[in-house]
Amino acid sequence: MSTVFSPQKARVTPAPATKQEPKLRVVYGAPFRPPRMPFVIFVVALLAAGLVGLLLLNTELQRGTFQVTDLNQQADQLRDQQEQLERQVRTLESPQNLADRALLMGMVPNQNPVFLRLSDGRVLGVPAEAKAGTGKAMFSPDALPKPPTVATPPAATTTTPPTGTTKPPAATTKPPAGTTKPPVTTGNTTTTGG
Repeated sequence: MSTVFSPQKARVTPAPATKQEPKLRVVYGAPFRPPRMPFVIFVVALLAAGLVGLLLLNTELQRGTFQVTDLNQQADQLRDQQEQLERQVRTLESPQNLADRALLMGMVPNQNPVFLRLSDGRVLGVPAEAKAGTGKAMFSPDALPKPPTVATPPAATTTTPPTGTTKPPAATTKPPAGTTKPPVTTGNTTTTGG
């Protein structure tokens, strides 16, 4: 026989290898994929809400700044007013002003002061009554505020008799007997009522 068919020289070609294919399984539905539009709307709404929140926060901060500025200005005005009132109080408390106001009210300074020595109880000096008009104002009387005036009762009216009568006109009305009005003091003059 021929050598072509001899088993020794015959080539054996291996059979092609079979690939293992994945096992197939039954799929009951496609996997759930959420829609994209609601997510996009949610993100846009979240960004818009953040921007609106920032605007509101910025507006509140600016309003607070304006309020602080107004309160600082008000505090400065009140501080200035307090300083002005303190200056006015110091002026009114000064001895010169007190003495001048006392003179305007009719008080008289004592030119003869009398002292009492406490160690032995001895009186030093001769007491004397103060005289009106002996005090002198340190400031001009026009610069000082005037003391409040005492309201005087309205003057009594006279009545005229009707025409054709012979009665004399009635005199002014007088208070009942036994009543006297206290003296009214204005400035350096004393007047008695009645």
